[in-house]
Amino acid sequence: MKCHQIRPAVRYGALLLPLLCAQNALAKAQTVQVSATQDARKVVTDFAPEAVMERFEVKDSQGKVWHYLALTEGEPGALIFEDGKLSGKLSRRDAAAFYSCRGYATATRRHWGDDADAWLKSLVTRAEPVTELSITLPEKPTWRSIVEVARNPSLSDLESLVSMGTNPLNIIRKLSSARDNMAEREAYQKNAQRLKAVTTGAKELQLAEIIRPEDVSFVPGGLVMAYPKYTVEFFVSAGQVRLVQQPSFNYLSKTRAALFYAAGMNWDRCTPQQWMQAPAE
Repeated sequence: MKCHQIRPAVRYGALLLPLLCAQNALAKAQTVQVSATQDARKVVTDFAPEAVMERFEVKDSQGKVWHYLALTEGEPGALIFEDGKLSGKLSRRDAAAFYSCRGYATATRRHWGDDADAWLKSLVTRAEPVTELSITLPEKPTWRSIVEVARNPSLSDLESLVSMGTNPLNIIRKLSSARDNMAEREAYQKNAQRLKAVTTGAKELQLAEIIRPEDVSFVPGGLVMAYPKYTVEFFVSAGQVRLVQQPSFNYLSKTRAALFYAAGMNWDRCTPQQWMQAPAE
């Protein structure tokens, strides 16, 4: 179906046109250029979520800030940014192992952020240096993309309008429900943008003032403030945000651990030092 063939049945349906056109646009493969001249945080946070398996920002014990962006398909499997600049890439195999092993460690021992320095050290050692590259985005989201892991609930009313039919009473009910939820959607989008702006080094109180966490876990090195609805979590230590992780590994490890499963893995090797040896040969 082409976008110009869509005929909204009601005035409110005009909102559907950009949504459906955007969905059609996802079907076209795109190429993205990434280089060391670009700001790391902007690249990582603005990257098409349909193509992202995970992303995080972490401040190590020396005060250096690292950004990590793992992709759902193709090569490279992930990008690494050191102090705001692209510095390395990871293979698809290693990116998948890094994802699964940290999920396993979070589920069976403690949140991986508590050992962030050790995980980062092995990650950087394993990475191949690079200062620029081209990435071809997938034609559609995969089951591990952050879009599929937790879809934006603010779209649910718009999507329901597509199938509301032509019954006048049904239309009125749907539109009334959409209007009632408009304030909730606006609040969601506002909070999402405010959470997106939180960086490592921010104070715990500043984060809590945005919105109360939906899930909290207390760990030896601090606590994890998770916002599953917003697909993000914050590892807080000594009153400051040390790690920003999307999606929330802490929440998924308790509710959807199957996302971290990979056949033939040697799970005993899922440590900061041996994760690259965990996949089946």
